[in-house]
Amino acid sequence: MHATSVLISLLGGVALLLWGLRMVNTGVTRAFGRELGKILNLSLRNRVNSFFGGLGVTMLLQSSTATALLTASFAGRGLVPAAAGIAIMLGADVGTTLVAQLLSFDLSWLAPVMLFVGFVRHSSAKSTRAKNLGRILLGLGMMLTALKLLVMASEPVRQSDVAQYVFSSLANEPVLTVVLGALVAFIAHSSLATVLFIVTLASTGGVPLDVGYAMILGANLGGALPPVLATMNGDAASRRPPLGNFICRLAGVIVLLPFLDLVAMELVRLESEPARQLVNLHTFFNLGLAAFFIFWTGPLGRLTEKLIPETRNANASTPVPMHLDKAALASPQLALANSVRDTLRMGDVLEQMFRDFRQAFENNDKAQLEPVRKSDEYLKNFSAAIKQYLTELGRETLEEEDEERCTEIISFSSDLEQIGNIVVLNLAEYLERTNEQQIVFSDADMKDQNRLFDMLVENLKLSFSVLLTRDMTTAGVLVRKKQALRDEVYKAANDHLERLRFDQSFAQDASALHLGLLSDLRRISSLISSIAYSVRLDAERLAAGKGTAKPASTDEATTLDPSGNL
Repeated sequence: MHATSVLISLLGGVALLLWGLRMVNTGVTRAFGRELGKILNLSLRNRVNSFFGGLGVTMLLQSSTATALLTASFAGRGLVPAAAGIAIMLGADVGTTLVAQLLSFDLSWLAPVMLFVGFVRHSSAKSTRAKNLGRILLGLGMMLTALKLLVMASEPVRQSDVAQYVFSSLANEPVLTVVLGALVAFIAHSSLATVLFIVTLASTGGVPLDVGYAMILGANLGGALPPVLATMNGDAASRRPPLGNFICRLAGVIVLLPFLDLVAMELVRLESEPARQLVNLHTFFNLGLAAFFIFWTGPLGRLTEKLIPETRNANASTPVPMHLDKAALASPQLALANSVRDTLRMGDVLEQMFRDFRQAFENNDKAQLEPVRKSDEYLKNFSAAIKQYLTELGRETLEEEDEERCTEIISFSSDLEQIGNIVVLNLAEYLERTNEQQIVFSDADMKDQNRLFDMLVENLKLSFSVLLTRDMTTAGVLVRKKQALRDEVYKAANDHLERLRFDQSFAQDASALHLGLLSDLRRISSLISSIAYSVRLDAERLAAGKGTAKPASTDEATTLDPSGNL
């Protein structure tokens, strides 16, 4: 076979293998992503549970990179300390080796069955989860087909003088071979696919065993790089577990590489087939790392904390979205978690905006409005980035609950942006008019305004909790606080009109500005509490879909107006 044809066949086989791997990964995350997240969350009690949690999740996802990104998301939300995250990653590394062990056997006879059943399931299924189950079977069938194609395409490599010369040259350069294997794994973004490719080449004699051993070590090293780079723009907590995993693999490669010939002699005694020897090296290497570093996750976690310290004020001057990682779009649950994290940061900007405006308003100084206007620009940037990110996620088929969550986040971020517009366009104008016309509010009006500002900030903080937890009880508390603020606005307006009726000395301009301010504060309160109505309505729809919905009581019905106008 011509060299060009061989190369094209190998590239096609690798592409099919990677695509099949991607289909399995996306199918599992879309069908069972929420359950996988719960498994990781429940496995954080100790390092052993974390290890097995990472192992189990990775065996289902068939990608330690996906597990790393999921772990980074939990870590960024403060749910996973660095030590537990490293233990999860050690389990993920072992999980990929078990998948490689299984796929190293000749299962090509299963490929047509999986492709046919997967196609029928994906085409005929009505629910999203059932379609994703078909996607998983299609992906597995593609992977097995790809491995068979790679075996057929790599057979001529053994007779190629050029290929044998290149490989013989690499045999004398183990460090270069490790770098080459790491580069291939990094480009493929999959150590599993790289290992299977090397094993396939070795099974046909296309790659000498000593070269294959070094490339296996390189594949393990390169497979740890994508999560490190994918979390590079994240916060410190999310970056530590991938870095800790990379340190473990790098240390393992450095220690094992000088003794690779001795290890090879022991592997030959265990099994004679070259493919099995390479897979066993991959497995034993990661088991050895796990057995050693599982007892050192604490010190290793502290090391990553020193290497990546907290930078709390790094983005204080110019807040920008940090967590909208494109690589996470393959996992809807991970992408949604990332968007929630930046929406919460958007809320922090709005909270500071309130405080800056209140200070400027109390001082009657329009020069202090500059930070308020800058915050409004930050809010617009956040809202646009979150919408674009979730729009890209929405192009894929999502579970009903994920679609509702996606809409919920976009709506809440839009509401936060609209609140910023009200502050800049309306409230700031009140301050400018007050400053220019030397308007002075009465002590009673100022007291009402301050009380309402305090209630708004408190409700804003509570809305963040509702967005994060989607807890029905907390949502109910927010609705009641919104109603309480509405009552306070009415009371303040009535009290003001009562004072105006009996005291003719009140300035009409001050009265108009005060009533306008009260009206806008009520509008802001309605926008803040919209997340509570969204959460409660989503919960009712899901319950109704499962046949467990209960009719709302009269009091509950009055609180479920999504417009927020009660």
